[in-house]
Amino acid sequence: MMEATAPPLEPPEPRLKLDKFTDGPVTCLRLSGTIDEHFEGKKLAQTIKAETLILDLGGVRKISSFGIREWVDFVGTAGANVRDLYLVECSPKVVDQLNMVANFAGKGNVFSFYAPYRCDYCDAERRVLLQVDRDFDAIRAQKPPERPCQTCGHPEYFDEDAPTFLSYVGQQPRFELPPPVAAFLSAKLSYEVSESARRFRAEKHVEGRWTHFKLSGDLDTNFPRDKIVEGLEGIVVVDVSAVGRIDPAGAAGWRSFLAAASQVCERVFLSGCPPVFLERLARSEDLGRAEIVSFSIPYHCLSCGTTASHLLDVAQNYDVIKFATPPEVACPDCGGQGQGQGQGKTGCAASEALLAHLAALPRPEVTPELDRFIRAARERRPTAPSATAAAPPARAGFPMLLVAVAAAALAAAAVAIFFLLPRDRAPRVDVDALKLVRASAPARPDWAPKDARAFAACSETSCVAVSGPAADERAARAEAMDAAVEQLAHNVALRGAKAQVDVLAAHRQRLLGAPGPDELARRHRVAEAVRKTGAVPAQPSAAYVEEYEGGKVVAFVKIDPGGREVAALGERWQAARDVLGARAVDAYPGLAWRWPDVTAGAFLDGVGPGPLRDVGVSAHDVVLEVDGKRVATAEALASEVDAEIPRLKKEGGALKLLVQTGDGEPRLYTVPVPRQAETPRAPPGNDRETRPAQAPVGTGVNIWDRTGGGTVRDDPND
Repeated sequence: MMEATAPPLEPPEPRLKLDKFTDGPVTCLRLSGTIDEHFEGKKLAQTIKAETLILDLGGVRKISSFGIREWVDFVGTAGANVRDLYLVECSPKVVDQLNMVANFAGKGNVFSFYAPYRCDYCDAERRVLLQVDRDFDAIRAQKPPERPCQTCGHPEYFDEDAPTFLSYVGQQPRFELPPPVAAFLSAKLSYEVSESARRFRAEKHVEGRWTHFKLSGDLDTNFPRDKIVEGLEGIVVVDVSAVGRIDPAGAAGWRSFLAAASQVCERVFLSGCPPVFLERLARSEDLGRAEIVSFSIPYHCLSCGTTASHLLDVAQNYDVIKFATPPEVACPDCGGQGQGQGQGKTGCAASEALLAHLAALPRPEVTPELDRFIRAARERRPTAPSATAAAPPARAGFPMLLVAVAAAALAAAAVAIFFLLPRDRAPRVDVDALKLVRASAPARPDWAPKDARAFAACSETSCVAVSGPAADERAARAEAMDAAVEQLAHNVALRGAKAQVDVLAAHRQRLLGAPGPDELARRHRVAEAVRKTGAVPAQPSAAYVEEYEGGKVVAFVKIDPGGREVAALGERWQAARDVLGARAVDAYPGLAWRWPDVTAGAFLDGVGPGPLRDVGVSAHDVVLEVDGKRVATAEALASEVDAEIPRLKKEGGALKLLVQTGDGEPRLYTVPVPRQAETPRAPPGNDRETRPAQAPVGTGVNIWDRTGGGTVRDDPND
């Protein structure tokens, strides 16, 4: 008898792992694993002490519903504490959320992201890193190029719907990373940064007999040695902390520069030397007469896990580093105050080869005057670039326009979807700062979220929504119910009405990103139209109300839609009818986010060869009327067309369709129907009539005189 074996266990979802890298004003957080309710966003954001924050999201494999909420809290709080925020190496899961969730990036700019590619020849799938500076034209045009497969050499193709996947990033304007940020990513974390972002730049500041240079970018064949040397005199301090990669031509040019500068200057000092500089250009034959006064090397904190570059003074630490030993330093984030084994310790993360270079550094002669000048220059904000440097582009913020939804992958994974409604407008009061004066129950129910911010979310079995602060309980409950019903319908549409969601998503995201009375009224129209289908509950299964000082009321509601009703709702927006060569489905009421008056009609999922295409009707248009008669469904459109065709073929005339297309007013399309000649009777003695072949009504075949053409009129009264 064979022994039964247990099926292999599914590997557990990887918990979130955080790695933190800091170098002066730049901090990078590298996240990998799952972002869920255990991600303490606000707490983490409060530990960020930097001018620029870089979020590396290449390792994020999953983001749960409650994780999205925590994430939005994180980017909002962190964005308020930093000057610049960049997202790099965003995984496909992150790109999905950027396309769906309001404020998922906060005030940040997406610099790079992974796009899915596939090769059918060798059945290989891989992620390809795209960057907004290098690949801007392809991203904006939503046409990622084919590329050779790394395995077999055949072309591999972009394995997603490009307009959907690239919708959010494609709305960003072109921008480049500031030189210090580009140098940080390129030299310290080995990121791929475009050549323009790594271009060498120099900023010069003169104060009496003292000259300070701030260099940034790569040292390569373009290093302008002669321009920098020209006119130098006195005492020169060169800050190389933002220098990125160093190639052989750049190293040779640098050595030549130091040799020339040493001939015309009293003293030459180098400050802020990064690890790559120490390893390549810190030997005595490289330096000549120049002296290194400070350098940076990485340390890893055993308490909080932060890896930070520490700027160390050579003269102050000379007695330690001359033995190739790194000085002891405290963690800049936690001060070395940890718990358990390793408490209060940081470990140097520099290589043995790098430490050996430190031992060879001579002790510099640093006077108090020199020390003051260097410190003042280090704290000085960058000004306009010198004539020797190319001007860096102005930092461009991107609009908070959140567009089409990457639905298919999320639907397959059955991921619950959140849409947060931040209170950006004055009428939306933040109740977090107000005192709670009354509640409908002694404690907030378990199903209710932990705070009182407006939002809506649906799982596979229920939906929960919270209203914004309202004037009374009735208004608050109505707003929360609208939010729950609309979110439920949107989730269903994601699974079966993808083309319609793509049409409305940009407008929905923009309007929900800053809800006011008009936006809430539009959501009410959507919810009311969905309720008329009878597929959603008219009353919540549970409700809870809180009243805050100032008479502001917040309502929490929960609805539990029936599985059969929800399935029927989804089928309603998928059932297609062929009408005049077009594929028509019932219009999803969410189209009102784009067109306020469109909550019903026949949405054209596709338009093939036929009379509609001939006169200019196209896919994603919505047919509202046929010859002045309102049509609310695809079935109604087919019925009206089927009824009109025999009459028009007999009498001649035109079929008039009122169609919503684009972002303007509905347009009247006139489709001519030629009069059909009477069928001649059979001659005497023939007991059969000769009849022409009849094409099925609605197919658009053999019933139109294509030579007659058609006209499009903008005036509905024509």
